[in-house]
Amino acid sequence: MPKPNKNEKEDDFISRCIPIVIEEGTTDDPDQAAAICHSMWEEEHEKGKASSWFQIKNLTDISEIWIYDEVGIWGVNAKDFIKELNGIKNKKIDMHINSPGGDVFDGAAIYNAIKRHAAKVTTYIDGLAASIASVIALAGEKVIMAQNALYMVHNPWGLVLGNANDMRAQADVLDKVRDTMLGAYKTKSGRDEDEIKALLDAETWMSANEASEFGFVDEISEEMDLAACATFVPKMLKAGYKHIPEAINPKQSPSVKDAEKALRDVGFSVKESKSILAKGFPGDLRDVDHKEITAVVAPLRDVEAKPKKKDRTADLLTRAELVAPTRN
Repeated sequence: MPKPNKNEKEDDFISRCIPIVIEEGTTDDPDQAAAICHSMWEEEHEKGKASSWFQIKNLTDISEIWIYDEVGIWGVNAKDFIKELNGIKNKKIDMHINSPGGDVFDGAAIYNAIKRHAAKVTTYIDGLAASIASVIALAGEKVIMAQNALYMVHNPWGLVLGNANDMRAQADVLDKVRDTMLGAYKTKSGRDEDEIKALLDAETWMSANEASEFGFVDEISEEMDLAACATFVPKMLKAGYKHIPEAINPKQSPSVKDAEKALRDVGFSVKESKSILAKGFPGDLRDVDHKEITAVVAPLRDVEAKPKKKDRTADLLTRAELVAPTRN
């Protein structure tokens, strides 16, 4: 993903960023790409500020909390958040969430602090409440989720460097962390522990209707713009989430450029690749007869002089990700 250059204006960055976001396959919608780029520009310019991933606004008779980024060490720690939270004197708090999660211990501390607060808290899931953010969302007495928002639960993760004993000990720690999360999920939903464990094991993504049916959500509100959710996708992919919904991570069919690159990756020249794609093979290239491809490629090279190239068609046909693009 691109980053704003020093002193680059927002409009200039967004114009430069949109085609890169589209080319990388995060989205093919220019408006959504623009929203992603705007969020990236804001994120870059918020670095170093005190409340980079949350905001607290104290209005006349109600306070608003906005958690619109990752939780914990990637932004402001729980200690700073709770200090500001405890300064709220209003009797009502509206907490808005759009977060992929983050540090589980910071998240647990935030959840407990909100539960302890004297104010009546209403949680709004505006876009995404994933991982530990799905626990924070349940701190409100009432949870309201946008119709097109997403709610995701999974088992906690951790890294450890050491021997087998160290790794077994880490597994025990992760089980204990999971048990603390189970408490929040059970308290809100009233569901059996085994039901919730099954959701965590499967990395379960829920629509508003599904989250409501399970008991995590009390009310469903009108749809909101999910474009901001897509800014989290690269980080979630890097983290290893396996079932990110198409709503925020649309699967793109390979473009002509993608297909040409894949052909070159297995050894075909640029000219050979263009010739193969110009043939307009329908469907999955794995289903195309070897002889048919060879017939196209053979005139472009001396097969006898370079016998090893002959095997590259077999390599090509086993590349699961290479699908012939629809030609315009």
